[in-house]
Amino acid sequence: MSTNIASSQPCDAVPNPDDVFAGLKVAVVPFPALGDITIYLRLCWLFCRSGAHVTFYSNAFYSAREYFPWLTIVPEHDDELDELAGRFELVIACFEKYYFRKKWSPLYAALNNVAFVTAKKISRDSGLDGCGVVIRGKDFFGASRAFCLDSNAGKSMVEWVDGYAKEVFAIETHPMPGLPGLQLDNDAGLVLIFPTTPQPKKNYWMAGFRWLANALQKKGWRVEFVCMPDEREEVLKAVPGFQVRSFPDIKGLIDHVALASIVISNDSGGGHLASFMGLATFTITRRHRYFAWRPGFNQFNTVVYPWFRFKWLGDYIWRPFVPVRLIARKIGRPDSGV
Repeated sequence: MSTNIASSQPCDAVPNPDDVFAGLKVAVVPFPALGDITIYLRLCWLFCRSGAHVTFYSNAFYSAREYFPWLTIVPEHDDELDELAGRFELVIACFEKYYFRKKWSPLYAALNNVAFVTAKKISRDSGLDGCGVVIRGKDFFGASRAFCLDSNAGKSMVEWVDGYAKEVFAIETHPMPGLPGLQLDNDAGLVLIFPTTPQPKKNYWMAGFRWLANALQKKGWRVEFVCMPDEREEVLKAVPGFQVRSFPDIKGLIDHVALASIVISNDSGGGHLASFMGLATFTITRRHRYFAWRPGFNQFNTVVYPWFRFKWLGDYIWRPFVPVRLIARKIGRPDSGV
């Protein structure tokens, strides 16, 4: 049976015309990593639900713009921040993207309609943390800040973004819509494994993923590995006999993830995307069950973490203590579900 995840009407809010967000022109400039982008998409949706017209600057998601009719997605531009601030009534900009990765101008700190945000920390030296914005003559205090204020609070980044929208802008949370025209083939019997991340220290053993793939295959699942195009040859050597896929753009990745029932990954963007799309996910992390960057878009997200870890010569030893067999036990046969 296929499930259409476009069950909600996109941006079906009817904003109060007197509300400060009605028709507000908002630009959102995210951190470009896949996991971060899904979190920023959540923020875009909350502003859209409040009546704003949101423009999202993302090279990665530009190819998939047809799946987000409620949002204007455009390629990333080289515009100076003051130019964006002149064209939009509110700009929500990734702190790292401007303070560290582009030429920084002290004038940016004086822009009173720009909110600088980040996942966990805005440098104290920047002087930006805690600054507010002014929208249509109304002050919104503390708009420049990290989403996550306490890594030990147990909240996911989705919950932290919801909290940011509520605490700073008084915007209530609301379920996200589906992706129009895209079908989730939940009974396809396909498991996707994302075995790599841009940070090798977060990667579980490839041999462990291969063992897990074999165990699931014996249960009747089709198992495929997904990686970046430049990683494909290396992954092929590590998992002989299994299909290894890579995609030239995010639309191709979304279309393929929609064919799967389950996604298994390191702490990486693949898990966030799958959770965003409503799939069951299993995330292997070197941290703990309630680490903030776990997938959090639905209730079918399981975190698998080491029972024990210790530091040796400056590095954490954690991979031998991950109960990867737990994933194989929790996943039933394709005809019985997870």
